[in-house]
Amino acid sequence: MTADAYPPNPVIVPRQLPFPPPWLVGRERETAVLTETLGPLADPASVVVIEGPGGVGKSTLALHWAHHHLNRFPDGQLYTDLGGFDRPAEPPSALSVLHSFLGAFGVAPAALPTDERSASALYRSVLAGKRTLIVLDNAADLAQVAPLLPGTRTCAVLVTSRTNLAGLRLRGATSLRLGALSKPEARDLLAHQVGADRVLAEPEAVDLLLAHAAGLPLAVSLIAARSASRPDLPLAVTAEELRGFGNRLDAFDAGDGSADLRTVLSWSYRGLGLDEAGGFRLLGLLPQPEFDEAAVASLLALGTARTTALLRSLDLKSLLHQHLPKRYRMHDLVHRYAGELAERLDPTAELIGARRRAVDFYLHSALHADRLLYPHRARLAEPVPERGVKPLEFAGEAAALEWFAAEHRTLPAMQRLAAAEDLPERVWWFARALDTYQHRQGLIHDNVETSRLGVDAAERLDSPVMRVLAQRQLGRACTRAGELEEALTWLVRALAGAAGPEEQAHTHHDLARAHARRADHENTLWHAEQALDLYRRAGNQVGEAHALNAVARQYAELGEYERAREYATTALSLHERHGNGSGVAVTLDNLGSIAGGAGLPREAERFYLRALELSLRQDNRFFAAEVIEHLAEIQFSSGKLDEAAEYFKRAYELYVAQHRLPDAERVRERLAELPS
Repeated sequence: MTADAYPPNPVIVPRQLPFPPPWLVGRERETAVLTETLGPLADPASVVVIEGPGGVGKSTLALHWAHHHLNRFPDGQLYTDLGGFDRPAEPPSALSVLHSFLGAFGVAPAALPTDERSASALYRSVLAGKRTLIVLDNAADLAQVAPLLPGTRTCAVLVTSRTNLAGLRLRGATSLRLGALSKPEARDLLAHQVGADRVLAEPEAVDLLLAHAAGLPLAVSLIAARSASRPDLPLAVTAEELRGFGNRLDAFDAGDGSADLRTVLSWSYRGLGLDEAGGFRLLGLLPQPEFDEAAVASLLALGTARTTALLRSLDLKSLLHQHLPKRYRMHDLVHRYAGELAERLDPTAELIGARRRAVDFYLHSALHADRLLYPHRARLAEPVPERGVKPLEFAGEAAALEWFAAEHRTLPAMQRLAAAEDLPERVWWFARALDTYQHRQGLIHDNVETSRLGVDAAERLDSPVMRVLAQRQLGRACTRAGELEEALTWLVRALAGAAGPEEQAHTHHDLARAHARRADHENTLWHAEQALDLYRRAGNQVGEAHALNAVARQYAELGEYERAREYATTALSLHERHGNGSGVAVTLDNLGSIAGGAGLPREAERFYLRALELSLRQDNRFFAAEVIEHLAEIQFSSGKLDEAAEYFKRAYELYVAQHRLPDAERVRERLAELPS
């Protein structure tokens, strides 16, 4: 028989990709990067790495893209799960994976090299010139991937990993980091899995389900599995079950042993070193999943260098993410898992110490920041921070405001943690440290809540001074919130307990403000004059200036504009002399009101504009809203209706943002009076 009689060896085209995921929600940007980077046949790049935490959908994205671009790789697709995180046993060796890939191209078992280096060389030879896609799923590190890289740029490699594979980027790889889905994307994913009609029919239940899942695709899918298995029951049943689980991860279980979020997260945790694991667990004690490096250093009682190294390591392993310089964010469910581990594995004494260090870091940082916002506040003896705590210092008022803005959700949560840890003195100090910032930002309901906790804490402390200060602060907060009867109740109690002329003066001044909100001019003027006399006796000129301004406002209400101007001008001079910017702004606004009442609209506008400029410079949104409303009214009275409408709209938006609904409704009614 001639050689031509023998049939040629068949061309083997491996098709190893697993079953494709049924859908992909979101990820348009990432898909576009894959298509651009791996797709062009003229010059395909070699490697793309998809990184991210467990359950974020790395494999789903990789397989979905691969199945939709099979035509770009006519010589086959190779796939292996490297088991970098989700295997209780050892992951497959590079040699065993190479043998599998070579066998897929028809290399006989007897011809397979017995050492990794030779097998890798043969693998590169087999792939030379081929257009093949190699999907390396669930890689732990570069050592797993490097032997499996082809030697030709005609092939493409798609790697998924929970680890930041920086070594691959040094070889020219492109990196994609996956984050949580947006709320609309998570809603679409849930609709795919339980049906669009069910999602549309129960929007409130769906909102609760998605809030628990926090945009993690695996969590959404596990919740969907619970609901899909009971199609006759409303989604509200699952939502109520989730509410019952509280902050525990028990809800994220498919129910049949096939998938469990805790197990998936545990695969990342098991890969941590001893120090990394301990640090990761304690991060779960922080009440918010976002924090800065300095907070972690105090929480763990570590130096800066060791803290940076720990956070960098956890970032590389996708357990948190540095989204701003020295600032990190954990996914909500990863953060919750870390807290569960801490409660289960760490000694009680260590947990107590870590929580107290965290409380003291945030408290003393807030006190330092508040001192810059309100330098004229009376100084009291502050509690000594726990050993190992290094609170932040700030270069100036702008830096203090920036930090408060970043931490304004964390700080009330830390106050609640202090209450749970039975630290009433810290609870009281948190209320005091937050008062100025919350007032300036118009966070009036937060201000009432933190001030109430301050009063509760003061009742447990053997300090009449702290009790009076807390009662007066809550009275002020209730005044801002429009809860005037309660405000007067607390302020009258504070006045009864106030010792010395200065404390009595402060309380009379706050009582004057509450009565002014009730349009009770007689009581307002009486308390303002009492405050003025007492401040003068105490030698407190900043307080005196505030009281002068309050008296001036009441004389203006009574139509005595010249007398009001005299008091307000004296107040302005005192505030300027002592560098009290907030007092200057309030007094300028009052001078605007006096000028407007006296029939001098241009002068009123000039005062208001100066007050507004100063308020905005101080980032005092609460007061800025009021000044803008005053500007609207003076423009309206001058017949400048277009300008008035613009100012009314700005005031309305600020009042709504601050949840000052009666104020917003008043401005809305004024807008309705204007011609459209």
